[in-house]
Amino acid sequence: MARPGKGKGVIDSALIVFILVTIALGVFAWLRGGPELLREGLGNGGNLLAKSGLIIAVSFVAAGLAEALIPKNAIPNALGVDSGLRGILLATGAGVVTPSGPFVAIPIAAAMERSGAGTAPLVAYISAWGLIAVHRLVAWEIPILGTRLALVRWSVCLALPVLAGLVVRIFTRT
Repeated sequence: MARPGKGKGVIDSALIVFILVTIALGVFAWLRGGPELLREGLGNGGNLLAKSGLIIAVSFVAAGLAEALIPKNAIPNALGVDSGLRGILLATGAGVVTPSGPFVAIPIAAAMERSGAGTAPLVAYISAWGLIAVHRLVAWEIPILGTRLALVRWSVCLALPVLAGLVVRIFTRT
């Protein structure tokens, strides 16, 4: 279930803050280097948008489709406020196997929240994805850090998403 105030419109406080920060950065660029530096900064931002904008848009559409395909009562039953340790463990497992960067994982978490996932399972999901995702272990850490160091780091972090979810559950009932 979405929290009150969420999803009411495109203009929200986060967007306003980003707009103000962008304007401030533009003013600083103008003051520091004139129109040339401002054009360079705007060009850099445009290039980044061209590279990443499409993947962000597609990932949000994919998250929306996944949300629509999941039966309406599945998320509240499996990951809702009353799912307890089972929900935290399930969300941790989902985070471990989510094969993506933030452009996919975070929209999936947002879709789970809109579908009725509780805060504790969501914290466990995001923590597991950030700390112990298998795709990152296999694709990046083992090849770059070596098997021993990568597996030691991964093993030490294994319990952290569950602990994070349990701490959230103790201090909140959402």
